[in-house]
Amino acid sequence: MMKVATVFAALGRLRAALRESVADARQRGQFPQAILGSRVILRGADRIAMGTNVFIDHGAYLNPSTVNASKGFIHIGNDVEIGPYSVLWGGGGLTIGNNVHLGAHVHITSQQGHPVDRVHRVPFQVDVAPVVIGDDVLIYSGAIIVPGVRIGDGAIVAAGAVVTGDVAPGEMVGGVPARSLSPTRLSRMQTRAAP
Repeated sequence: MMKVATVFAALGRLRAALRESVADARQRGQFPQAILGSRVILRGADRIAMGTNVFIDHGAYLNPSTVNASKGFIHIGNDVEIGPYSVLWGGGGLTIGNNVHLGAHVHITSQQGHPVDRVHRVPFQVDVAPVVIGDDVLIYSGAIIVPGVRIGDGAIVAAGAVVTGDVAPGEMVGGVPARSLSPTRLSRMQTRAAP
């Protein structure tokens, strides 16, 4: 009896995995103009738009989300590279301009949950605010960009930065929370990093 239950459980898991694999292939197939690495996961592909020459590296995850009554979206311009294992949440709307490069493990979210109120049993609440990334932007690996942020054209976000406010065009930011890196501060950081 125990073996039969184990076999049925295994078949159920296999069926679910197969169903998910077919759904993934269908969603990936909606973007023949893009180059998608292995294990790229796209959810809500009907609310994702991509320009030409878009490369999404392996393990990246893009989801316009179902929060905000499914009004979220992800719009990606031309000549964009999204690094491996990057995560893009578009519940509040995410717009990425042209000629943008995201390093590995970049996390961009246009939605943010409130702490769960277990005492009053209040339903989980999520705030949404659009994120807009201009043209010719470089975002290094491990950076995090939170809801409501606008990054201007030609800006640079340093590795590991947590961007909680707008970034002016051409500005370079870094740190936690991210702040402008003046040429003096930047040269001191480079001097300390030198062997």
